Amino acid sequence: MTLHLLDKIGNWNPQLFREIKGRLNTGNMAIASALSLGAQLLLFMYFSAQIPVPPANGEYTYPIYHRFCLDTADSSKRKCVRDAFGNFVLNWRELWLEIFIWLSILSVLALLIAGTYMLVSDLDKEERRGTLNFIRLSPQSAKTIFLGKILGVPILLYLATILAVPLHLYAGLAAQIPLNEILCFYIAVAASCALFYSTAMLFGLTTSWLGGFQPWLASAMVFVVFGISWLPLTRTALDVLHFLSPLAMLRYPLSLVDKTDFDSLAENLDKLQWFYLPVGTNIAMGIALSLLVCGTGTYWMWQGWQRRFPSPSATVLSKRQSYLLVICCQVIFLGFALQSNSIASNNLLALVILNLVMFLALIAALTSDRQSLYDWARYRKQIVPSNQKLWRRYPLLDLIWSDKSPAVVAIAINFLSSVIILTPWALLEKPEINAFWGIILSLNLILIYAGITQLFLFTKTRNQEIWAIGTVGSAILLPPLILAMLWPTSEKAFILWLSSTFLGVFLPSSSLAAVSGNTIFLSILSQWTVLLLLNIKLRSQLKLAGESASKALLKA
Repeated sequence: MTLHLLDKIGNWNPQLFREIKGRLNTGNMAIASALSLGAQLLLFMYFSAQIPVPPANGEYTYPIYHRFCLDTADSSKRKCVRDAFGNFVLNWRELWLEIFIWLSILSVLALLIAGTYMLVSDLDKEERRGTLNFIRLSPQSAKTIFLGKILGVPILLYLATILAVPLHLYAGLAAQIPLNEILCFYIAVAASCALFYSTAMLFGLTTSWLGGFQPWLASAMVFVVFGISWLPLTRTALDVLHFLSPLAMLRYPLSLVDKTDFDSLAENLDKLQWFYLPVGTNIAMGIALSLLVCGTGTYWMWQGWQRRFPSPSATVLSKRQSYLLVICCQVIFLGFALQSNSIASNNLLALVILNLVMFLALIAALTSDRQSLYDWARYRKQIVPSNQKLWRRYPLLDLIWSDKSPAVVAIAINFLSSVIILTPWALLEKPEINAFWGIILSLNLILIYAGITQLFLFTKTRNQEIWAIGTVGSAILLPPLILAMLWPTSEKAFILWLSSTFLGVFLPSSSLAAVSGNTIFLSILSQWTVLLLLNIKLRSQLKLAGESASKALLKA
């Protein structure tokens, strides 16, 4: 029976069969089962030891308080009282609820962090051994390999998690949590795993230059996202980060409990909205929103894998795909920004942070490597398909659509489309912030970062990616730190603050009104000067690359 099942799996997905055959042996299954059952036993024993034990008769001379006791007179103090048999009346619902929550948290941590580490580490080993290129040459499609890796590499982790389901389900039902809410949590776990595992696969494929540091960095990033999802809801666009984690579905059963040690998770849940729809009071809308966020992220990670796996030199996304990606992300961000009674300044800060992270990732996904730029500069007119020669003769259109062309124009188009989508929020909220000048200054900075990245990836130096990341990171972090030490208040050096940091987005209209128009103009002009110099340098390098080798020799 087992051999027949493996044969079916091998016919359906050879990569999954390869992973199962290498990992699912008796020894590994025994270790995974022992770790899962042992962890559950330790958790159950820990909470069993927390149950208060009544003292012997005659020794009970003072009141005893405990969080698992049930006092009908004053439940807030949790005073322990005896029943007719001399035992404490316990709040078993509270006990099983804590077991349910901690088992949920530990299981999610194991699935997300350990699963991400295993996937990235597996790709790193395949890359170092050279077997990843062998897989590329196989007749399997990128989709088949993608599914085989995600389903096969963490299969022992799946086994350990499945063994924890009976205790988790019993604890949830004993805590009087509706079955549909528990099932919604399981669906959210599956959606979140699909997102994080897809991201891990793409991260491991595109950052092979990090070497053995890849798995640790990926796991640390997942832990940071998980930590953010633990924080209370902010009722801003940053709430989208909460729905990346399945802990968002834990907030719903906790909101029905009178008093727990996890009240921060359920804080502001009843006020949570998406496009003014009451998401926090309807778990069906909550799970739908979680599936939308995770599903959108998973889809784009899968698109990036399909492009990058067969051709390691290709960009993660095409320029055409990037335009649609930005529209999808901005619509989701806008939904979380449109909440009743939210603070406009906090929402603007959240939108700027999310867009900065998104555009930095977009720069990395669209920037072509050195060889691709050389091919585009030298053979652009020759490689254009015959049915596209009419419009591809114009360099601007080629910069908008060609995947091998520099990414600065595509980044600018994506930024402008983001501004158009977020305009309804600005019109509805009317924040006390001069958004127009902030948008211009932010656009200039993002284009400068894109130009710096493209120039570094066009150089002949080793470790171009590390140099690009270090330079862009320094351009983001160092100016505000240096200016804060030299001029703690922005009024003393407005030009430097506005031209080198994102301060312009957060300046109130009253503060910006105190600044002369010449100061704002000089700040924008200084950014344009830097951007012009970067593009002149890039243009000269592209022109030099576009010359034939014989022409260069004749010039020499």
